[in-house]
Amino acid sequence: MKPEKIWIDVIGCVLGALIPFTAVAATDVDSLLRKTEAVRTSDPHAFAAALTQLDEAQRSATRSQKQKIKLLRAYQRMAGGKYDTAIREALSVYEESPETSLKFRAALLVANGAAITREFSLGLRYLESALALQDQVSNAEERELGSLTASILYNQYGQFALGQHFAERLLAQDASPRSKCFAQQLRIEALFGLGVSLDDETGINTAISQCAALREPIATNLLRGYLARHWASKGKISAAIELLETNLKEVEDTGYPRLIGEINGLLAEYRLRNGDIRGAEIHAHRALKKGGNDAYSLPLVSAHKVLYEAALRRDDLKTALNEYRQYAESDKARLDEVKAREFAFQLSRHELQQKNQSIELLQRQNDVLRLQQDLSKKSAQNNQLLVAMLLMVLGVGAYWAYKIKRVQMMFRRQAQVDSLTGISNRGHFREEAEVHLARCKATGKEAALVLLDLDNFKRINDRYGHTAGDSALRQVAAACHAACREGDLFGRLGGEEFAILSCGADLHAAERIAQQCRERLAVIDSAAIGEDAPAITASFGCATTRLSGDSFESLFMHADRAMYRAKAEGRDRVCTHEERPVLVRTSATA
Repeated sequence: MKPEKIWIDVIGCVLGALIPFTAVAATDVDSLLRKTEAVRTSDPHAFAAALTQLDEAQRSATRSQKQKIKLLRAYQRMAGGKYDTAIREALSVYEESPETSLKFRAALLVANGAAITREFSLGLRYLESALALQDQVSNAEERELGSLTASILYNQYGQFALGQHFAERLLAQDASPRSKCFAQQLRIEALFGLGVSLDDETGINTAISQCAALREPIATNLLRGYLARHWASKGKISAAIELLETNLKEVEDTGYPRLIGEINGLLAEYRLRNGDIRGAEIHAHRALKKGGNDAYSLPLVSAHKVLYEAALRRDDLKTALNEYRQYAESDKARLDEVKAREFAFQLSRHELQQKNQSIELLQRQNDVLRLQQDLSKKSAQNNQLLVAMLLMVLGVGAYWAYKIKRVQMMFRRQAQVDSLTGISNRGHFREEAEVHLARCKATGKEAALVLLDLDNFKRINDRYGHTAGDSALRQVAAACHAACREGDLFGRLGGEEFAILSCGADLHAAERIAQQCRERLAVIDSAAIGEDAPAITASFGCATTRLSGDSFESLFMHADRAMYRAKAEGRDRVCTHEERPVLVRTSATA
């Protein structure tokens, strides 16, 4: 499993950990509020029981206390996965409460819930509203909550540098131990997101000890998950499994679906890597069963992948195909989700800039109106000046409308085009491939898919650096694009893997396209990469709808298998998926 973050619903636990309610006249209700706050994250069952007591005591509660109870209930619904209801209740508290502190916390809860439900613009808007109130909040721990939530949300939106910044800023302050516990977890999460290696394990072990001492099982086990990833990256798979298995009961006792799914997903992956197929399947099914129903969740994606690979090892092709289909669908949904979050963040920044510009434009318009009133009795020359100023305002508006359109077009292109090679990225290729296949099916034409993966490309990156590797990828993209027929779809699936979909092509045509690509790769001047650089070659796999059917998943799987067979048989060759014995074309037979 890639080292990625736990999704944003862990924020609810942070909210619960940091909401201190001040004393009021109704002493008994206030005492229950403090009791509820004390067990909010450490004991879910005690928290639920305390909330029940608060509901029974609402008759004697003040209006302020009722709103605090309502916010607590919203937190419970958020932690239980009832995000829409939690958002509505938090919005109600934000709109109705005159207290800055309550409005601040309610806005943060709305921001968190909106991020979970993928209402990204709403989430960022209320985060900004909360941060605007932050300096007016008198309680230091509540102010810490704003910075902590900003760190969580920035990590969620893939802005790990900002997430790291807010977490480290909180760690540098005289913050509460619980705040520092979550800040440590967020800092480690941001570092993993940035791809920073944890060469020194002292920091993460210290953070685990501190969070465990505070009885914060969610933060503690999130950190253990990152430590297990670190060990696994160093080849210490058995140690990673032991760490996660030892604390699995504590994880499941939290009742937190995202954490349960994450840890079981890691265990499934690591057990499969250790050859324990049965153990891997058990944990994968547990991740699917207890990890929540979020199709965008990385643990669920990983679980389907583990089950797919396990079924392949057991030669259960029917189950493998079914799991691969679910894996491909969930992985696409997750990738689309990541892009949507990144786009939402950029759009939010743009909307904020546009808002400030609109305010400035309105101020200018007001100035123009005041000037118009002052100059209403003056000469025609002054009237002409007024017209000129109005035209200037309209020009500014037209200019920013043009800029906005350009930015929107840029974002659309970024969502479809691979920034390195200029060809379709994986998501856009998949979408267009579905359209092409449907068109071919409707017109009765055969379609062919050619997959290619560069041979030993990692050696180029390792020896000559990523700059040389990027240059090689651009040359490969240009060479293969030249080999495509008119109307063919060409894209980069990721890393050094490319794909060509050709409508109206049979298997022989697919082989010709692949051979032309091989020939064009062979003439690339590898000396430009570096001294003694190896020749650039690739392994090709071809499949057609005649044998694989019109499903993209089946077509892709057959082409992928053919490509890996080409790898296994010596690389730099073309293999096809056929009913008859496989024909392998190499440089010797070409």
